[in-house]
Amino acid sequence: MKTRPAAEYVLLGSLYSGPKHGYEIINFLRGSLGQSWYVGTSQLYAVLKRLEKERLVESWMEHQETRPSKRIFNLTNAGTKKFVQWIKSPSEHVRDMRVEFLAKLYFIKRYNFEWGAELLASQADILKEKRSALATLRKKEKDQYLRLVCSFKLATISAWLKWLEREAGNFIMQ
Repeated sequence: MKTRPAAEYVLLGSLYSGPKHGYEIINFLRGSLGQSWYVGTSQLYAVLKRLEKERLVESWMEHQETRPSKRIFNLTNAGTKKFVQWIKSPSEHVRDMRVEFLAKLYFIKRYNFEWGAELLASQADILKEKRSALATLRKKEKDQYLRLVCSFKLATISAWLKWLEREAGNFIMQ
């Protein structure tokens, strides 16, 4: 269900709890996802502008007496729907586990979504399918280097599966 860059979904998630201006969004991301996620200021505003053009986010100017005006961003109903769909969908690619999937777990926990266990189970199913296909490919592969690559990918998937069961499962259930 990844039809747009993950950064867009993370920004939607940062607005899920309510309206924020750009600096608040950056502080939210640094304070919550700082170890696993980075969105630069210029990227932030470019993505917010795109999301607003697609009507997933709306904005307005808030005037202040002693400071410059600031633009406030808020999720629309369509933005909320897109964000929730993304959170419920497992990551299709193993490479997306490190950043995208960790962000999904963060938002599930932060907003007390009840489908965390379902997401973990469906993510495990996808990883098991990929592991099975890779194991078959590795057996058929004649080239020594390509077998090595398959072995590396298999080890990575196995590590993710163990992590899902032990660490992510405990995180979601706490």
